[in-house]
Amino acid sequence: MRKFIVSCALAALSVGLFGQNFQSGYYLDGYHLAYRQNPALTDSTAFRTGILSLAGATSRSNIGLSDIFYPYEDRLVTAFNKHIPAKTVMDNFPKQGAQINLNLDFGVFATGFKRGNVYHTVDVTLKYAGQIRVPYDYVSLLKEGVANKDFFNLSGLDAGIDNYLELSYGQTREWGKLKYGFRVKPLIGLGHGRFRGRDVTLDAVGEGWTQDIHADIEIAGGLVTWSGSEDNDSKSINVGSLGLNRYKIGFGGLGLALDLGAEYSLTEHLALSASVLDAGGIKWLDKVYGKSDARYSYDPDEDIDSEEKLQPLKDILDAFDFRIQDKKANSLEFLPVSLNVGARYKMPFNEDISAAVLYTYKPYRFYGYNEVRLFGCWSPLSWLSLDVSGARHNFGWSFGGAFDVHAPGFNVFWGIDSYSFKVTPQMVPVDKSNIGMTFGVSFPI
Repeated sequence: MRKFIVSCALAALSVGLFGQNFQSGYYLDGYHLAYRQNPALTDSTAFRTGILSLAGATSRSNIGLSDIFYPYEDRLVTAFNKHIPAKTVMDNFPKQGAQINLNLDFGVFATGFKRGNVYHTVDVTLKYAGQIRVPYDYVSLLKEGVANKDFFNLSGLDAGIDNYLELSYGQTREWGKLKYGFRVKPLIGLGHGRFRGRDVTLDAVGEGWTQDIHADIEIAGGLVTWSGSEDNDSKSINVGSLGLNRYKIGFGGLGLALDLGAEYSLTEHLALSASVLDAGGIKWLDKVYGKSDARYSYDPDEDIDSEEKLQPLKDILDAFDFRIQDKKANSLEFLPVSLNVGARYKMPFNEDISAAVLYTYKPYRFYGYNEVRLFGCWSPLSWLSLDVSGARHNFGWSFGGAFDVHAPGFNVFWGIDSYSFKVTPQMVPVDKSNIGMTFGVSFPI
């Protein structure tokens, strides 16, 4: 179990490179993939991408690596190391608990072309979506023990990951001053795993600790690895076997989603736009469903002061005893539906310069993400477009930018939603992991 949760957390915190559905590209002139943010944002240019020439990631989090790793002498140690003061760790950890969301996109292929008055798009994209939530009491227990209190509410400990292939076909049309479009997206589920701590408490009174556990786990497809055992006619999931298999793809379900978008030219210089993305879901098939309803008592003294990085997690996470309830369960999981609403004003004295605003809402698993972003856009040359942006969102302020080189024969685009001034040598953000970044190449045809 701990391997599964830690793998989800470190994957989300380690996002430092690419992102396809990045906000900074919404108003970027010449950016061929803007229709992924709003199906109405297309032009008449036909294009195609190379195979696997696009990659992407977006991470939203209220913690960063600096909240997990601390400098001690000449090395980094985890927050649970006894040399790191408990007050330092708990003051940095958010009171509402750690919340991390990760989305990875790998573009297999994309093309766009115009036939008559209709612009068509076709995409194939491999997607990952991961979430994790760690309650404040959970970290307090591991770091401070029972020095300050003897009852801990660990409910809300939650981790999940989904992997699916998205196929899409879209159209954009014009009607007077209105452009409108859609994308229909069949989804092929490849892997699904989710752990939910429904009601988990720890009563640390006296010499022994008692943990009441009411939690669920579900697995479909080949992404999450696990093994089972049979005891007294009851089948269970071996918690220690849970992990992620990045190299195995297995069929897990089918789904469908829809994107809708529109842009209206209110005046010669002012345009309003809006889009709704990912309205739909995936029906996961033959899901393994496990349930844990148990009371577990143990003596934590052996492990709670250990200097091993992950040892403090051991007894608590392995306390979950998941008994398999159903190995053929089917369930529909809805995608988080995104909303974009924006306005762009082109300067009367030079239409190559514009100012814009974009509001974005996305209901992640644990909270609703709200962002307002202001843009300054400029196309100084016929083959070059630039923009800079600043945003206010749930986790503070972000500053980003993007450029697109649309030269004859090829198109190169790059952009970032949130620039981190402090990164590791591997380009992993040290502070709060809020990243949306993109790089890719397409070819006019």
